[in-house]
Amino acid sequence: MASIGSVLLDRLGQEGADGFQQILDDHRRETVEQVSAQCAERVERRVVDEASRLRLEMGQLRSDLRFEMSHMRGDLRGEIGELRTETREGFAALRGEMARDRFELLKWAFAFWVGQLFAVVGLMAVLLRTTRP
Repeated sequence: MASIGSVLLDRLGQEGADGFQQILDDHRRETVEQVSAQCAERVERRVVDEASRLRLEMGQLRSDLRFEMSHMRGDLRGEIGELRTETREGFAALRGEMARDRFELLKWAFAFWVGQLFAVVGLMAVLLRTTRP
């Protein structure tokens, strides 16, 4: 509260000085309220502007992310396709090796059976010659 000078107090008197002081206090209070309201409006406006900018940035980031994810999906699809092709080729090679191995196994089994047949026939021939009178 500002004090009123002695010259003004002498001119207005105590009652006038008190009234003048009241007017100054009211004016100061109104000014403070107006300034506070203006500052609050500016802050609110700034918050709304920043929130709008953030929304725009978030929207842009979301669309960029979706774009990148769609390209990644395409890349993943290509990689999955390559993986499937490699798997098919690997299984085809494995089937070929298994067929070759099966043929080799049958070949050796046939050779063993033929050998056994000759051995049995040879034994039978020996037995027949030795048992004949």
